[in-house]
Amino acid sequence: MKPFMMSPAVMLSVCVWTWISCQAPVNEPSKLIPVNPLPKELTENSGLLEMDDDLYIGLNDGGNEAVLYLFSLKRRSGTRIVKINNAQNVDWEDLTMDSLYIYIADSGNNDGDRKDLTIYRVKKDDLRKHTEADAEKITYSYNTQTKFSSSSKNNFDCEALICVGDSLYLFSKNRGNKKTDLYSLPKVPGDYKAIHTGQFEAMGLITSASYRKTASKSELVLIGYDNKGKNYNGFMIYFPMVNGNHFLSGVSKRVDFNTSLQIESVMFHGDQQVYISNEEGGGKEGLIYKADLPL
Repeated sequence: MKPFMMSPAVMLSVCVWTWISCQAPVNEPSKLIPVNPLPKELTENSGLLEMDDDLYIGLNDGGNEAVLYLFSLKRRSGTRIVKINNAQNVDWEDLTMDSLYIYIADSGNNDGDRKDLTIYRVKKDDLRKHTEADAEKITYSYNTQTKFSSSSKNNFDCEALICVGDSLYLFSKNRGNKKTDLYSLPKVPGDYKAIHTGQFEAMGLITSASYRKTASKSELVLIGYDNKGKNYNGFMIYFPMVNGNHFLSGVSKRVDFNTSLQIESVMFHGDQQVYISNEEGGGKEGLIYKADLPL
């Protein structure tokens, strides 16, 4: 297994960063505005992104086929299905990308006992041109995990993935303490220890992340819910000025949504909005919604 090493200076920065990460201020409840139904094939939607202009890619949750669904919101062109070879959908949860590849996070770990966590790397051009695409594997385990006993209150589930520079970053879905832990690992195929680099008081379960960098700033948004009984209390946490890879430090703004939807994916859309989608269930249809970023 290849260790992912950090210099002493970076380790000191991580320690400071973890210490200053703080609970986001809570704003007034906000609305999710419906934009478009999800394709009927996305019955257990768990990840969504816009690969090209108006070319969206979605995936279904664990136990479904190892396929990606490509579709348009503007054209009535139907849904194109691409089979992913050399891959298994144990518990697919999120998608991210760089200029050449799509990354599929097989990171779902409800009981905290998985030893086969994998991120699949697939060429964008293969998805554009073919009905099948080969995947390369990035396998990993968490450098903070020493026990793999099954527990519904573990802190090693994960549904949120971003790609920045030469690394992938995972935001955990902590059922035990309702925080999120940040881990990093290289984005090239191999077997790694994902390195813990920060923690944040999410006050709920993080289900997706999106990052973007423009000429003037870098931004991060996390979404999730705090489920109480059968209700999902959805929220968004927005980091408007990210400094380098210190994603969880600095100013953050929280928005609580006035809905009980099980929200599962987020992406930036335009200057001041995000697209958020939910998993259908409980009599609720799977839809893409838009929401304003908090100012």
